[in-house]
Amino acid sequence: MNPVVKKFIFLIEIIKLPIIDSATGKKIGRLIDLSATMKEMYPKVNALIMRDRKSGKKFYIPWKFVKILVEEKGIFIENTPASFSEYLGPINGDIPLKETFWDKQIVDVYGSKVVRVNDLHLLKEGLGLWVVHMDIGFTGILRRLGCLKFVQFFVKLLSSCEMEDRLITWKSVQPVTNAIGQETLALKIHHSKLAELHPADLADILNDLSIDERITILRSLDPSTAAGTFQELPLKNRVQIAESIDQKLLLDLINEMPMDEVADLLSQLTKKKINSIFLKLPPEKVTQISSLLGHAQNIAGSIMNTEFVAARQTETASSVLEKIKKGTRKKESIYYIYVTDENDTLVGVITLQQLLMVAPEKIISDFMRKRIAKVKIDTKLKDVAEIFYKYDFTVVPVVDKLGKVQGIITIKDAFEAVFDPMKQESEEIK
Repeated sequence: MNPVVKKFIFLIEIIKLPIIDSATGKKIGRLIDLSATMKEMYPKVNALIMRDRKSGKKFYIPWKFVKILVEEKGIFIENTPASFSEYLGPINGDIPLKETFWDKQIVDVYGSKVVRVNDLHLLKEGLGLWVVHMDIGFTGILRRLGCLKFVQFFVKLLSSCEMEDRLITWKSVQPVTNAIGQETLALKIHHSKLAELHPADLADILNDLSIDERITILRSLDPSTAAGTFQELPLKNRVQIAESIDQKLLLDLINEMPMDEVADLLSQLTKKKINSIFLKLPPEKVTQISSLLGHAQNIAGSIMNTEFVAARQTETASSVLEKIKKGTRKKESIYYIYVTDENDTLVGVITLQQLLMVAPEKIISDFMRKRIAKVKIDTKLKDVAEIFYKYDFTVVPVVDKLGKVQGIITIKDAFEAVFDPMKQESEEIK
């Protein structure tokens, strides 16, 4: 009777199978792993990794020698070489699947979380094998312990429920724990996938990782995404990273962050660290940060962002739009444009929507709104939050005693500041 041929098999089902010379029927070794190439959409198995019965040595046997694979009996190979000495190493940089993935952490990029790989699910097409899923469920652990059928029987007996495998497709995951010698694998796969996630989701992932893994992933992202992710982390984690990374990476992050976020971070660092950072930043940026650091912690000036969009009341709509296109890549908010007179005093506000709707030659002062909800630098944070609540704004300008715009406050920053104890408690839970 011919054995049942399964379309899918788990790696645990063939690990430790005997490897048999199909010509003589003799057992020549035992399977300890599979070697696969990462050059295709799904990793393709290219070799058996065998432990020789006599010498105990490890050999990589090219998959082309495999004649029959029967899960219950063994792996039969043909044209068995007289000596395996030429197969001591991996083929073309392929990786060992069991060694690389079993019990390692991966990022489920669709679920935005870190999970552990318990087994690999392989597609069997003829004699070819491809890794198509990763098993992250409890059944994977039970299968490896050899007690899955036993547990399934009792679960069904007691609850009439079926235990199901938890599989995620290879395309949805990213290895993040570097196996020894596999650093290129950990970096070349996850760049594009992780970059597709929202920075807040990336931050959730980084919170589940070690400090070294956080830094590895931040390095792999483009500067803008890395900075967005970094500032979504709890402050204590940001400080830990800032104290651990080299100055170049830290400066790259700082140069992409809003000034209020930079000030929050630097306020937690030592004076020596702050001074070393200031030496590498442009003087105008140092002035902005120093100004923010100098404000008391419970007033508007302490949480404002000094990067905003402003325009003269004599400018045209087209000139302001051109200014926005050229210089607002790092601005935290471009929805509101604050209008000033020749003395830089705040005299009005317009929205981006207005700019897009009016004629290009229209003068700003002709359609700006003159009544503006604003706060002063020394306004208490509680009063700032009340203004947001009263006027239903998302951004409010901050002015000095002369009425000159010094920065903006977003509703997110305002309420985080007011409810700081709740924020800290939330970060502790994370």
